[in-house]
Amino acid sequence: SLTVEETDDLVVETTRTEETLFTTTYTDAETGQLRLALQVDVTTGRTALDPRHIDASFWSLVARGKTHPMSELEDVLGTFRDPSIEVETGDREIRVYADTE
Repeated sequence: SLTVEETDDLVVETTRTEETLFTTTYTDAETGQLRLALQVDVTTGRTALDPRHIDASFWSLVARGKTHPMSELEDVLGTFRDPSIEVETGDREIRVYADTE
């Protein structure tokens, strides 16, 4: 695994889990608690979020300029034909947007 970012709050590591799959974990720098895990398929560029690996009390979900509770993740993703996901560690946001935005 490779540490790709380290802040006062988070340690971000990326690990190659399969030939075309990479897993990125966002872990609390002090406690070691997992705050977020996601997988990226490098052949398709698709990012997979597993709700079991999202600390809903830590992150905000943002789509189309509005903040949503993390419990609405599936509904928010469903409003996009081909959603893209961006993690902003400084703002503690998981941003969902259309690839064309």
